[in-house]
Amino acid sequence: MSDYYLVKKSQMNLFKNTPLYCQAKDSSFVLYKKKDEYLEDLRVEEDKHPDLFVHKKDKDAAIKELFKTLNGVLEQQCLSNDLQKIRSTLYSIIKEALLHQGKEGLKYLPETVAILFDRYSEEEKFLEVLTTIKRSSDIVIEHTINVMLLTLRYCFYHNLPEEKAKHLALCALLHDVGTSKIKQDLIEADHRLTDEEFQSYSAHTILGHAFIRKETGLDPSIARVALEHHERIDGSGYPKGEKNISEEGQLIGLIDCYEPLTYRDKTYRRSKKPFDSLNLIKEEVQQGNFSVTLFKNLCSCLTE
Repeated sequence: MSDYYLVKKSQMNLFKNTPLYCQAKDSSFVLYKKKDEYLEDLRVEEDKHPDLFVHKKDKDAAIKELFKTLNGVLEQQCLSNDLQKIRSTLYSIIKEALLHQGKEGLKYLPETVAILFDRYSEEEKFLEVLTTIKRSSDIVIEHTINVMLLTLRYCFYHNLPEEKAKHLALCALLHDVGTSKIKQDLIEADHRLTDEEFQSYSAHTILGHAFIRKETGLDPSIARVALEHHERIDGSGYPKGEKNISEEGQLIGLIDCYEPLTYRDKTYRRSKKPFDSLNLIKEEVQQGNFSVTLFKNLCSCLTE
């Protein structure tokens, strides 16, 4: 069984180049779909296929095909501006990359960023609408998508160079990758964390940094953002109380703070309108937590 990996029902019809297998009555695995064939869509929709599997020798090729197909779907949806479908496909791509495929999935996220950049660099208002569409209750993925979309809005509004914008968007996508390494009930908690819980939760910054540095081969500055996005320039943040924070870390940290205030209800507080969220963050700016310049730049792209 360890030589075979179960394919999600929702992804069965995404594979053409990857052979798929099913389990026979004697528990052996037999070829069900040959390479260079698609499954019949209607049978997929009606759930008439058995459980299907990828052999371990085909795993890397299957992951590549999965992301290539999903990114292709995203590109087509961006052309038609079907925002509900775009959000749904973004959710699938990012959840697969961050939670299910590990380091192998992360290498395909730059293509996802490039698709969004190419389509919306001249029409950033669509990103504002896209940010408000909720796909599911998966807090980390919803938050990650929103932080990335808000980052792109910031970049487009301020006419940042293409490579820098794509880099910042990738930083946003991976800033919370360390949350996959801690207990999920800490992520989903709808109460103020105890000191002990907060200590465990705050480790996601160190874990994310280590994962990106050791496992992905991505630019080290992306790992640094994962480490720094909860640091504050007055030294009041965590995990190290660092004051010398990269500009990328400061910006993603600021957007990371704004997003849940604006888009997430909790039992102890309701989500706020953008202006009210920015007013709350302004208090932290006045206390010296955030850069005044970055805060003003964020306000200008969110309130105009």
